[in-house]
Amino acid sequence: MGGKEAIIEKIKAEARIKANSTLEEGAKKANDEIEIANNDAKIYKEKNMAESYEERSNILKRKETVANLEVKKLFLQAKKEVIDKAFKEAVAAIKKDEASYKALVSRMISFAEDGDEIVVAKADEKVLTEKFLTETAKKCGKEIKKFSVSDAFEGGIVLKGNGVDKNLTLENELTAVRNEYEVEIADILFGE
Repeated sequence: MGGKEAIIEKIKAEARIKANSTLEEGAKKANDEIEIANNDAKIYKEKNMAESYEERSNILKRKETVANLEVKKLFLQAKKEVIDKAFKEAVAAIKKDEASYKALVSRMISFAEDGDEIVVAKADEKVLTEKFLTETAKKCGKEIKKFSVSDAFEGGIVLKGNGVDKNLTLENELTAVRNEYEVEIADILFGE
């Protein structure tokens, strides 16, 4: 099994565990709500026997509806957390292969304008050195103004120019991918 498949399988396994845990938690909460509703209905029935049957049914339906909505909300939150984690791990996976990562950043640098400042992630300053960035910019026929480091993002670069900045961070790029493919990703992870 390749690295990509192993990561996907690991993410799927973690998603299933989280989803099962969330379902169990939601089911318990639903059962607790239903039990409370049953107790409420029993007390009401004893006080007003004739009217209680209809009211009891309505109370149970409302409580069950609320409990089911809570379960769905918890399950959706768990799915979101799993997808968030998958994309965070994707950043690490992209950066793991240093040669490929540098090639990706080189393509990003090709979007620079002469005089731009290249900002790299603090976590990348040992890999994406000023020398590497300057040489890469020259190969692309670009002259960069300066180089700086930021801890505001995890990977990729930001090109700061005269009035226009280009956010080519991995987080930004993966957000675009996520927006386009989130339904398919959820289908892969959760089999829906």
